[in-house]
Parts: sequence; C-alpha cells; structure tokens
Amino acid sequence: MSIPNLGLNVEQAEALFNLANGGVLTRIDQRGERAGELFQWGLHPRTAEPGSALAVDDEAFAAAYPLTLAGPQAVTEHALFPAMSAAESLHTVGILVARRKSHRQPHVTEIFQLCRVAMECAALTIWLLGDPDREVRRNRCMAEEMEQLEQRRRFLVIGEQDETARPSRYPKRMLVENAEHRSKCNAMLDATKAAYTFEKTPPFTRMIRESAQWVDSHVPAHDDGEIANSGVENIARQFYSYGSSFIHGYKWMTDYGRSGTVFPLTADALAVTLNMAECAVCLFEAASRAPGATRPEESYLPERFEPTVAAWSAELFGE
Repeated sequence: MSIPNLGLNVEQAEALFNLANGGVLTRIDQRGERAGELFQWGLHPRTAEPGSALAVDDEAFAAAYPLTLAGPQAVTEHALFPAMSAAESLHTVGILVARRKSHRQPHVTEIFQLCRVAMECAALTIWLLGDPDREVRRNRCMAEEMEQLEQRRRFLVIGEQDETARPSRYPKRMLVENAEHRSKCNAMLDATKAAYTFEKTPPFTRMIRESAQWVDSHVPAHDDGEIANSGVENIARQFYSYGSSFIHGYKWMTDYGRSGTVFPLTADALAVTLNMAECAVCLFEAASRAPGATRPEESYLPERFEPTVAAWSAELFGE
C-alpha cells in the first residue's frame, strides 16, 4: 500500500496523511531510527564477566550436561545469538523505514516479516534468562540445546539423502568426512538423550506470550512510557498473529489493513518488537555483568539503556 499523493509532492502528501492520522508516520520514522541503535552492539558480542550470573550459569551447565559438547559458554551463546540476530533484523527494518519517501513504498511486508523474526529471537533470550532461579535457566538452556541438536540431525539427514542419491557431485574425501561427522553427531545426541532428562522448549506462540508478560512485569528504567502505559503482551500477541500471514504468504491480513490502517499496525509492530529486543539485550547485559561492576569502557550498548542494565544486574542477578 502507498500513501495517495492527491497531486501533491512527497513531503506534502506525507504531511497531510500524517496530520489526518494522528502523527502515525512520525511514530514510524522515530521507531525506524531507533531500530538501528543496537546494530553495533550486535556486531561486537562479548563474553560474560567472571563472577557474573551468566558465567556461573555456564559453569553449572558444563558440569551438569558434559555429554552435549556444548562448550564452556553454553548458556551465554544460546542467549546471545538470538539477541544479536534480533539486532540485525531491526537494523534492516530501520533502513526500510527510511526508504519510504525515496521509494514511495512503505515496505510493509518486509518490515512485518523482519519484526516477527526479531520478536521470536528476543523472546528466546528473555525466556532463557528471565527466571531468577539458576537451575531453571540452566535447564531451559538444556531444552534449547536439545531442540537445536534435533534440528541439526534433520539437516544432516537431508545432506545424507542428497549424497546417497548423487554421490558423483561430491569428492570422495568429502563423503567420508561427512559420514564421520554425522556418525559422531548422532552418537552424541543418542548418548545425551539416554543420559539426561530434559523438557521440550515451548512453541514460539507461548514463548512470545511469556516473554512479553515478563517485560510487563519488569518495566525497564529506560522506558519512556510505551511499556508502562500500553503494556507489551497484548500487542505482542496480536502482532505475532497477524505477522504470521506475511511470513507464510497468507492474504487474510489484507482485510484489516485497508484505508490506511496498515500504518498504525506498522507503528505498533515496530514498538513492540523494539521493546522486546531492547529488553532482551539489557537482560543479557545484566546477566553478563559481575556483581557491583560498572559499564565496561568498550561497551557498544547505547548509554540510554545503562539504567536498566544496572538495575536488573542488581535486582535480578545480584546473588
């Protein structure tokens, strides 16, 4: 959908539409600029500080589940990667929002798809780290590790099927090495499943809801009223539902996006995704900070989040 120009130039058409729709384009543009704030943070990951809750979680996981071969930073890596991925998706969202005027195209489909992906990633980080009980965090990491190992197994099966069907496409050495790799991975997964008890990860619909509830219950210090006044859970659930139509190519959402209403939906999608992603990053930073430690000199996290990180570090992880 595009904004009708009514014979006006781009600036005039946007100004008129914005005025008639309560400043919705201003909100979209402001949130588009905000979408790039975490980009540098995502490009410069850091490990948990010695003595931090996250470092101790890593040690607890390695001691409890050595057969997984997840390495010495299992909890850190499982919590960090989705937050980094959310930051990358949001960075692209910001670029698309900024292109609206020059391209006369709001890029609604692309923005909704990227926001939905970023929300899932942010929800995973919050779900992994949001519980104050170390054993719960460790066990959730184990559930996520096993889910990913099962998905890796399915990926390896697909590769094996292609190698079996068309072996001439692969060098013989590669076929041997791939077979050895599959054997080792399958043996490790079978041994892990036999040795340990673990839960399944919840479906993302539930994970979104629970993580949004967590944010509503832990309104961050950096919030300017978006979370405190409007909440996250209901908007997150709504957006996750209608955002799925864009992910899967379903057209039902077009019934609710006519006559300009798609722009308020875009503004809401940006707001809820940004709030969840920002909280996920702050939660990771809080968990990775040693008790009593201050902001690292080399930090790439925007300073406006520092009050939240400091508060959550003390309140949630100040053991």
